[in-house]
Amino acid sequence: MFDFATNNETMGAATANSSKKALVHAFIERLSRDDEFRAYTEANPIAAAAQYGFDMRGMEVPEGGIVLPSKTVLCEHLDAIARKIAESAVPVKYFRI
Repeated sequence: MFDFATNNETMGAATANSSKKALVHAFIERLSRDDEFRAYTEANPIAAAAQYGFDMRGMEVPEGGIVLPSKTVLCEHLDAIARKIAESAVPVKYFRI
Protein backbone atom coordinates (compact mmCIF):
# COMPACT_ATOMS: atom_id res chain seq x y z
CA MET A 1 0.00 0.00 0.00
CA PHE A 2 1.28 3.47 -0.81
CA ASP A 3 1.80 6.01 1.95
CA PHE A 4 1.03 9.42 0.51
CA ALA A 5 -0.38 12.67 1.80
CA THR A 6 -3.65 13.95 0.37
CA ASN A 7 -4.03 16.91 2.68
CA ASN A 8 -3.87 20.24 0.84
CA GLU A 9 -1.84 21.67 3.75
CA THR A 10 0.83 19.08 2.99
CA MET A 11 0.79 19.27 -0.80
CA GLY A 12 -0.83 21.52 -3.34
CA ALA A 13 -4.08 20.51 -5.02
CA ALA A 14 -2.39 20.14 -8.41
CA THR A 15 0.23 17.82 -6.94
CA ALA A 16 -2.45 15.79 -5.12
CA ASN A 17 -4.42 15.37 -8.37
CA SER A 18 -1.27 14.41 -10.24
CA SER A 19 -0.36 11.83 -7.58
CA LYS A 20 -3.88 10.40 -7.60
CA LYS A 21 -3.84 10.08 -11.39
CA ALA A 22 -0.41 8.39 -11.24
CA LEU A 23 -1.74 5.83 -8.74
CA VAL A 24 -4.83 5.16 -10.84
CA HIS A 25 -2.63 4.84 -13.93
CA ALA A 26 -0.47 2.25 -12.12
CA PHE A 27 -3.60 0.37 -10.99
CA ILE A 28 -5.06 0.23 -14.52
CA GLU A 29 -1.67 -0.64 -16.01
CA ARG A 30 -1.39 -3.60 -13.62
CA LEU A 31 -4.90 -4.72 -14.61
CA SER A 32 -3.78 -4.68 -18.24
CA ARG A 33 -0.96 -7.20 -17.68
CA ASP A 34 -1.37 -9.18 -14.41
CA ASP A 35 -3.89 -12.04 -14.75
CA GLU A 36 -3.81 -12.93 -11.05
CA PHE A 37 -4.49 -9.34 -10.00
CA ARG A 38 -7.27 -9.09 -12.60
CA ALA A 39 -8.99 -12.14 -11.10
CA TYR A 40 -8.61 -10.70 -7.60
CA THR A 41 -10.00 -7.34 -8.74
CA GLU A 42 -12.97 -8.92 -10.49
CA ALA A 43 -13.84 -10.81 -7.29
CA ASN A 44 -13.17 -7.95 -4.87
CA PRO A 45 -12.75 -4.59 -6.63
CA ILE A 46 -13.01 -2.50 -3.45
CA ALA A 47 -10.13 -4.36 -1.76
CA ALA A 48 -8.05 -4.25 -4.94
CA ALA A 49 -8.52 -0.48 -5.24
CA ALA A 50 -7.60 -0.10 -1.55
CA GLN A 51 -4.19 -1.62 -2.33
CA TYR A 52 -3.54 1.49 -4.38
CA GLY A 53 -4.81 3.84 -1.68
CA PHE A 54 -8.39 4.36 -2.86
CA ASP A 55 -11.39 4.13 -0.56
CA MET A 56 -14.29 2.99 -2.72
CA ARG A 57 -16.47 1.69 0.10
CA GLY A 58 -20.08 2.56 -0.47
CA MET A 59 -19.84 2.04 -4.22
CA GLU A 60 -22.27 -0.52 -5.55
CA VAL A 61 -20.59 -3.75 -6.62
CA PRO A 62 -22.57 -6.63 -8.09
CA GLU A 63 -22.80 -9.61 -5.74
CA GLY A 64 -20.72 -11.85 -8.04
CA GLY A 65 -18.03 -9.20 -8.57
CA ILE A 66 -17.27 -7.33 -11.77
CA VAL A 67 -16.07 -8.15 -15.27
CA LEU A 68 -13.11 -6.11 -16.43
CA PRO A 69 -12.55 -5.03 -20.02
CA SER A 70 -9.93 -7.04 -21.89
CA LYS A 71 -6.26 -6.28 -21.30
CA THR A 72 -6.07 -4.90 -24.84
CA VAL A 73 -8.94 -2.46 -24.23
CA LEU A 74 -7.38 -1.33 -20.94
CA CYS A 75 -4.06 -0.65 -22.68
CA GLU A 76 -5.70 1.24 -25.54
CA HIS A 77 -7.72 3.47 -23.24
CA LEU A 78 -5.38 3.67 -20.24
CA ASP A 79 -5.22 7.47 -19.94
CA ALA A 80 -8.97 8.02 -20.35
CA ILE A 81 -9.85 5.28 -17.86
CA ALA A 82 -7.30 6.57 -15.32
CA ARG A 83 -8.69 10.11 -15.63
CA LYS A 84 -12.29 8.95 -15.03
CA ILE A 85 -11.39 6.83 -12.01
CA ALA A 86 -9.18 9.56 -10.55
CA GLU A 87 -12.10 11.99 -10.78
CA SER A 88 -14.45 9.67 -8.85
CA ALA A 89 -12.23 7.79 -6.39
CA VAL A 90 -11.59 9.11 -2.91
CA PRO A 91 -8.00 8.74 -1.71
CA VAL A 92 -7.45 7.14 1.69
CA LYS A 93 -5.70 9.44 4.15
CA TYR A 94 -2.86 7.92 6.13
CA PHE A 95 -1.35 9.50 9.19
CA ARG A 96 2.04 8.83 10.72
CA ILE A 97 2.59 9.20 14.43
